[in-house]
Amino acid sequence: MKLKTYVARDPQEALAQVKKELGPEAVILSTQSRRQATSGSRSPAGRRVEVTAAVNQAVALDAFADFQPWSPDPAGSRLASQDLREELEEMKALLKQWLGELGPPPWLAPYRDLTWLFHTLMRTGVNDQIMGRWLEKVRTSLTNGGHESVKKLKEWSLRQLVQEVEVVDPWKRPLKGARRWTFLGSTGVGKTTTVAKLAVQAAFMRKIRVALISLDHVRLGGQDHLAAYARVSGLPMVAAQTRQELVEALEKMVNLDLVLIDTPGRNPCDPALPLELRQLFGELPGLEHHLVVSTTATESNLADAFQGFSEVPLSSCLVTKVDEGRDIVNVFNQLCKRRVAISYLTTGQRVPEDLELASHRLLAELLLKPHDRRGLQR
Repeated sequence: MKLKTYVARDPQEALAQVKKELGPEAVILSTQSRRQATSGSRSPAGRRVEVTAAVNQAVALDAFADFQPWSPDPAGSRLASQDLREELEEMKALLKQWLGELGPPPWLAPYRDLTWLFHTLMRTGVNDQIMGRWLEKVRTSLTNGGHESVKKLKEWSLRQLVQEVEVVDPWKRPLKGARRWTFLGSTGVGKTTTVAKLAVQAAFMRKIRVALISLDHVRLGGQDHLAAYARVSGLPMVAAQTRQELVEALEKMVNLDLVLIDTPGRNPCDPALPLELRQLFGELPGLEHHLVVSTTATESNLADAFQGFSEVPLSSCLVTKVDEGRDIVNVFNQLCKRRVAISYLTTGQRVPEDLELASHRLLAELLLKPHDRRGLQR
């Protein structure tokens, strides 16, 4: 498929360009009216017509190879980066719609379950690059006879997809002294409740010595929330505001098995965040940093979170509000892209019940949740 955008004075001129370059088989995907800047151009100021067209060719799919984004009017009210981002999102949506309508590659045709799975994953919103890797992996395995019985093709192929994400059990990592886990994330993702669930599970189910540290002095009553859980469960908790207070608290807890450190919600796009993370945690030994994200966030917000908190090495990602999100695809896309492992998922507000260790099977079921409530048993 060749995809290209043309800018002309009127629709007739644009269509003539399409026909000349792409031929009579070209399909018009979108037509929009744009205002064009006059700087450096002999054309008079005014509106221009932008036409996006595509033609199916026997070449490798490259959606943006020939795409020329519209250059916004510098005098406009929106930033150029915002316009470019909207253009790219529009083209991605068009490409995904085209792929869904085109259907799976011909070699999938004999496999009914795989064809259904392809269409489902496209509707769900799995990133097209991830889809490409998955299709290639499935095709190679089918060619080499590496798959399981035909009756289990769907389960087998879905497992190939979700294995793009690493699943870790933080309890099985080599232990060098006490475990010291920090929990980072944007405001409102559920860090404090998640910390409480982990603390209670560790203390009463794993029977280990646990303590809590709250650094959430930014939000009004932020430390009170965790303190209430600590009182009910009988666990020690220390409130800290500075690096020095954090170091002193950790020194007092050196003989405990697990220290859970709750942090205030931060805007991952804040340019001051990287420096603050380095000043607070930099070179402190034995810390494992865990990013907390919510399934209710948009993919762009998730991308900001992964980028913003990557200043410190992330040991894993904990996914919250699984019961509130429609599916987990946005988180799944970012986990694949950022190569961050997943460790826990929270499935409700109950403490500590609604907290589960992640698994590839659970990821697969959540990925298909809106389309197949019977999961892998379909």
